[in-house]
Amino acid sequence: MVFNGFKAKLLFRLLLLVAIIVVTVFVLYRTDWYMTAFCLFLLVLFQLYDMLYFVERTNRDISSFLEAIKHSDFTQRFAAEGANSSFRDLYSSFNEISESFQRVKTEKQAHYHYLQTIIDQVGTGILTFNEKGEVQLVNHVVKELLRVPHLRNIHALERLSPELVHALWHTKHNEKSLVTVTQEQDQLLLNVHATELYSQGQLLRIVTLQNIQSELEEQELQTWQKVIRVLTHEIMNSVTPIISLTSTVAGLLESEVIAKQAAGEAIEEEVLEDMQAGLQTIERRSAGMLHFVKDYRRLMRLPTSELRPVKVRELLQNVRRLLQPTMQTQHISLRLFLPDENMTVQADAEQLEQVLINLIKNGMEACEAVEKPCVEVLAYIPEQEKNRVRINVTDNGAGIPEDVRDKIFIPFYTTKKQGSGIGLSLSKQIIRQHGGSIRVNSQPGGPTVFSLQFKAMVE
Repeated sequence: MVFNGFKAKLLFRLLLLVAIIVVTVFVLYRTDWYMTAFCLFLLVLFQLYDMLYFVERTNRDISSFLEAIKHSDFTQRFAAEGANSSFRDLYSSFNEISESFQRVKTEKQAHYHYLQTIIDQVGTGILTFNEKGEVQLVNHVVKELLRVPHLRNIHALERLSPELVHALWHTKHNEKSLVTVTQEQDQLLLNVHATELYSQGQLLRIVTLQNIQSELEEQELQTWQKVIRVLTHEIMNSVTPIISLTSTVAGLLESEVIAKQAAGEAIEEEVLEDMQAGLQTIERRSAGMLHFVKDYRRLMRLPTSELRPVKVRELLQNVRRLLQPTMQTQHISLRLFLPDENMTVQADAEQLEQVLINLIKNGMEACEAVEKPCVEVLAYIPEQEKNRVRINVTDNGAGIPEDVRDKIFIPFYTTKKQGSGIGLSLSKQIIRQHGGSIRVNSQPGGPTVFSLQFKAMVE
């Protein structure tokens, strides 16, 4: 219909052009009307231009339509109502095609946003990128884990962890790898699982990232608790009878000595002293072991944390009042950088005070040998995590040796002559019950920073 009308109008213009040319030739050869012939020649030129414009108009409209399709611009509309009958149907068809493409594009965008919303609800970090490293899809878990608000190319992660970028590129299809990433005082142990697929002619890598640091620590803590439970049960079952039996034997020996002395029989004092010393040693060491085991049972009997809103400022002030006299006696400076009144955490105040006291006392012992010993306590909200509160306890001691740093939270382990090895282990368990984390960052020569992290309460 469209092209039939187009042909008719084009034929009409062609016939009109031929007729004018014939009339012009006739006037030139049969009359002396030169001015008329000149006007007819101008009319021929105009008619020729009109016919070319008429033909090119269709090409221009088709070219404009195809260019819009090429650039996914489906908002272009052709004025079908005001056009002549030859182009009205063509313009209407163009508009219908654009509307169809627009619907497809809208459905595709809706599907993409639907998929993005689902991925953002997943608790595991999901990252997809092509062979050039260009990120196609990333959910909020990855952004929060790596603390990157935007991620266009995975090479941008080089400044954070070259090992992570290497794992993203080289973890084989359907295989896993573990990567440790350090961020300030935090340490992440990431489980990287990669999958490859071809989509629209390009190779895509789909990588999941999961921080298993807390799960690993929880499993480690449970393992140590099981070991301690078994040890304390077996040791106490063995030590208690030994203490009782030793005490009984000592009593019998003393009675026997008194009886022989009453009968006038001689007893070698050296033998008696050796026997008595041996029994006393057994009793003393058994009692010491029993006391030692009772200390470790505290790890098993930690009361459940009663979480309530706690003002961080008041908490630190209470700790300062408790420790200030001791620190003044030992000539150690205690610096508290108190936060504002609104900083609040959900915590058991007594347990959290005990953790801070343990950490500050450790800091005091660590910096005793330096010229100007100092322990600093700082509470703040990190810029990257507005819903978290961090409390740092820093001392200017010699630092923790690298070979010791990974063992300080292990139950029983201590480098102190009089230490029991449960202070930091107990602190870690308390912080775990609060849903928080405790990290240590220490360099050779110091300083040493113990960092506690909790969820902040928004008032």
